[in-house]
Amino acid sequence: MTSGPYHLVRHPIYSGILAAGIGTAVALSWQWLIAVVLAGLYFCYSAIVEERYLIEQFPDAYPMYKRSTKMLVPFIF
Repeated sequence: MTSGPYHLVRHPIYSGILAAGIGTAVALSWQWLIAVVLAGLYFCYSAIVEERYLIEQFPDAYPMYKRSTKMLVPFIF
């Protein structure tokens, strides 16, 4: 799937959870950013593991998709 949010990032669910976590940290306490950073590190690790599997399953299509989109943050990362 390469349309909708997948057109901008490869892991939109992780991006949404991190955005919600940042919003929660701003609303409640900046100390929540520690949890958001830890979750972000885990999501990066998890995404890398998932992408290895996807490259094995779709060796022709996934590398091109990976080059054309960012992992978690559109246009940045």
